[in-house]
Amino acid sequence: MTQAPPRSRALFVRVAWRNLWRRRLRTWMSASGIGFAIALVTVGMSFQAGTYDAWIDTATSLMTGHAQVQHPAYFDDPEVRHNLAEGPEVTSRFEGVPGVVAVAPRAEAFALVDAGERSFGAMVIGVDPVRDAALSDLSDHLAAGEYLPHPDSAFVGTALATNLGVGVGDEIVVLGSAAEGGVGALVSRVDGLFETGRAEIDRNVLQVGLAAMQAGFELGDAVHRVVIKTRDARGVADMRSALEAAMPRGGRLLDWNELLPELEQAIQIDRATAAMTYWLLLIVVAMSVVNAFIMTVFERTREFGMLLAIGMRPNSIIGMLSVEAICVWAMGTVIGIALCLALVVPMSIVGIDIGDIEGMEAMAGQLMMPDRLYPALNVQVLLESPGWMLLGTLIAALIPALRVRRMQVVESLREEE
Repeated sequence: MTQAPPRSRALFVRVAWRNLWRRRLRTWMSASGIGFAIALVTVGMSFQAGTYDAWIDTATSLMTGHAQVQHPAYFDDPEVRHNLAEGPEVTSRFEGVPGVVAVAPRAEAFALVDAGERSFGAMVIGVDPVRDAALSDLSDHLAAGEYLPHPDSAFVGTALATNLGVGVGDEIVVLGSAAEGGVGALVSRVDGLFETGRAEIDRNVLQVGLAAMQAGFELGDAVHRVVIKTRDARGVADMRSALEAAMPRGGRLLDWNELLPELEQAIQIDRATAAMTYWLLLIVVAMSVVNAFIMTVFERTREFGMLLAIGMRPNSIIGMLSVEAICVWAMGTVIGIALCLALVVPMSIVGIDIGDIEGMEAMAGQLMMPDRLYPALNVQVLLESPGWMLLGTLIAALIPALRVRRMQVVESLREEE
């Protein structure tokens, strides 16, 4: 089978392009529908990506960090004896890794906190105040007093302080199991109170100085976690090899996906739900294109019959309709990408003020969401959605075009336009 020369193919495309403008309104409506679908899918997924980044930043900035190094058994069995020896050395190993912003060692123990006649169980966390403030936002939620100004200071959640009946300046006693199996104890003064809005943290967490914690619980230089903050939480997977190269022998590296599996699950569920909605939208738009091409085939039955009568093959007519579909898709893609960039790029710079949205300010405060959300342009979706729309458009054009193969020349010429 001989191929048509380039001049013939160019003429073929020109004829298909001119055919589109015989029904200008229908052509613009089809292209606009495709553009709207591409823009809506891409903008929606970009807003979702920005929301997910805010979720991750909020969840990891308070306590977890983007990654942690622990004793291999500590994550599943958080006992005091499962610690990392030589905490300062382990910390310094990660400070020189490219992409690491902050590193903070922590010692932890579940203990009984006593104040006068009241006692409550709590998670006692020994921290280096300077290092931890560079990594965690907990110190930003100061409700009263100061953040660990002295070696024997304690930074206590407001709900725990209320349960204990203590305030700034009061003394508390912490009792728990030491690393060697004896009794760990330390006496601290409450120099600061914090309130995050999360009951499980405000009621169950207190921080003390790392040196005081290590001395009181017979840890020496050992720590239970070395918490790492990177430039980008989503980039931790790409940094894993560099972080593992700095790992001490007998350590275990966990990123935020492993530390907060429920967050990753929530993101996956939300993404899957949104994807179903967007797929339905693409299908609806494809169906509208099918309808447009069905009308085209019926209106041009006499024309197609005449082309068949002068010797044009049915496949050539179907090819012409496919070229028309591609032209409509190309117009819609340009419209969709232009709309997407016009909406997402400025908003990714200035952000969206959540406080201006009715009912969102209180919710954002409760969930500790940032004041502004910044959509992140989803380049993958921006490239994929036009591709899927092209496939849908070609199928939509092909379905009615197959009627051309069954056309009878005489009957087609008798059709009235």
